[in-house]
Amino acid sequence: MSSSLIKYFIKKQQVVFYLFFASVWFAIFLAQLNLYPENSANDLSLYQLPWWKYLSTHGFHGIATINSEVYSQIGDQRYYADYTSVWYFIIVVITKLGVHPNVTSVAAAIKCIGAGFTIMSSVVTFLIVKYFQVNKSEKQWNAVFAAMLILFIPPFFGDMLKTNLPDSAYIALVLLSLLMFLKEKYGFSWFIFGVAIYFKAMALYIAPLYIFLYLFNLKNTSIIEKLAPLFSFLGLISASLPGYFAGLTLFESAFGTLLERTSSTGGAENGFLSIFDGKDQFVNFPVISQNNLGHFQIISILLMFSYFCLVIFLMFQTKSEVGLKISLLDLTIISPLIFWFFLPGQHENYFSISAVFSFLVFFIAPTKKYFILMGILNFLVWESYHFVPKLLFNPYLFIIIMFYLTWEIIKRSELHMTEQLIS
Repeated sequence: MSSSLIKYFIKKQQVVFYLFFASVWFAIFLAQLNLYPENSANDLSLYQLPWWKYLSTHGFHGIATINSEVYSQIGDQRYYADYTSVWYFIIVVITKLGVHPNVTSVAAAIKCIGAGFTIMSSVVTFLIVKYFQVNKSEKQWNAVFAAMLILFIPPFFGDMLKTNLPDSAYIALVLLSLLMFLKEKYGFSWFIFGVAIYFKAMALYIAPLYIFLYLFNLKNTSIIEKLAPLFSFLGLISASLPGYFAGLTLFESAFGTLLERTSSTGGAENGFLSIFDGKDQFVNFPVISQNNLGHFQIISILLMFSYFCLVIFLMFQTKSEVGLKISLLDLTIISPLIFWFFLPGQHENYFSISAVFSFLVFFIAPTKKYFILMGILNFLVWESYHFVPKLLFNPYLFIIIMFYLTWEIIKRSELHMTEQLIS
């Protein structure tokens, strides 16, 4: 009887603590709901205002022409709308419900979407951390603190402060997909993963984890489970249906924007390309010209593919069950960093899901190593919102983290590379 009372009061305390932190977060959210800099070059001015106006005028079927007809112009440069149709569908729904312009501004409406996904991530985080707790009655506070504090980490908090089509959505769906994977609901997990990819292609940055687990368990799975990855295509196509019903072909709606955005190549500002690019002001170090940029990008992608093959190979050589689980945790952190470092056209905070997983991993396995990684990666995400100089936001930091985590995975494998080198 006394034990039941203690558990009851502990749960009551946990609810009170969570509600307190959620209330603080919600107060900050309301305080900056309509805050946005008056700058003609921001996403609100370039994309969202024209979208709202166009879709309010043309309705649901405006989705079919928005990518080709809606643009903003600064000087000689045209900025076209280039997001997937699910975002435009959400805009149409909010407009039709009268949320905008009758109740709130465009900026506030967009932020409300992000806030809903952030709360969803908080709940899913609680369930994921709780899943990994051995003694759930004694260590349940880990899950509660994780759910509370994730509201304030830069990938979510910074996303809430800025007005953009929020990253919170695809991250929340990736976390939900991971939870379903842990609960062995593989078909549903892959389906949600496909929806997340459609929301934003950066969801693919966690794909190596799923690929390894799929291959690792392939022999012991049923026919349905062997076919589970195909559900990701069903998820992606399902999320694209609003565009199809609005007048696009199924291929255009499902893959058009994704292929267009992923095929576009940027300069040599971040990652692998930046460490080889001397920039214009340096005369003693070669500048990557547009003629050579494509060759460097191909080399970079080949290196990325090789890196992932190496990591997955090393994990297959890890026979210790405990060691493999730790390597899997490391893979969730390192995988988005590898993608960000080697893929062309990466923006300043495209690696932010790595910071989310470093936070999650710390609460699953609270060690100094994961605490330091969590601090570094979340700091870099926060600084990326300020476009800080390369002294702080620096690809060499990513190299150090990638090499460190790879070395940890090597040590857990049974290749005994050190002994071979010595002999």
